[in-house]
Amino acid sequence: MKIIADGMLGKITRWLRLAGEDVININDYPISPEEEDEVLLNIAEEQSRILITRDVNLYRRAVKKDIESILLEETDDIAKQLLKISESVDGDVEIDLNNSRCPVCNGKLKAKGKSFVSGKVPKNVLEKNDKFWRCEDCGKIYWQGSHWKKMAETLEKYEDLRG
Repeated sequence: MKIIADGMLGKITRWLRLAGEDVININDYPISPEEEDEVLLNIAEEQSRILITRDVNLYRRAVKKDIESILLEETDDIAKQLLKISESVDGDVEIDLNNSRCPVCNGKLKAKGKSFVSGKVPKNVLEKNDKFWRCEDCGKIYWQGSHWKKMAETLEKYEDLRG
């Protein structure tokens, strides 16, 4: 699934990237706020991307142009946003680090061994973790750290909402 998100959806952008979805966020582009809506619509149309937005007027403009769009205006809850997106596209959102994208730049993540990350991550991180992933574009290194528990709780809530 290819998605483009408006600037108000940075958090869900990162979650969808972790789920392996190819997500562009308008904040990735150095443009003025006045240009954002037109750029969002043009990219969505030219690249056949689903537009996700919190802006009702932008959503209506996209629908008029026959651009597949999802309006996420009612909640900041990530689990509920994931549910709305998965229901809208008839698909599941699953986070699997073997298929994830970089939450920062949207590059693909590639599994790396301890020897590769040695000297690039804190020593205690190296000692406590066996699995690491590196972004092929920006070089950022990821592991299942303490934040993973909170992510797992959010995903469990999403699964419960799905039924």
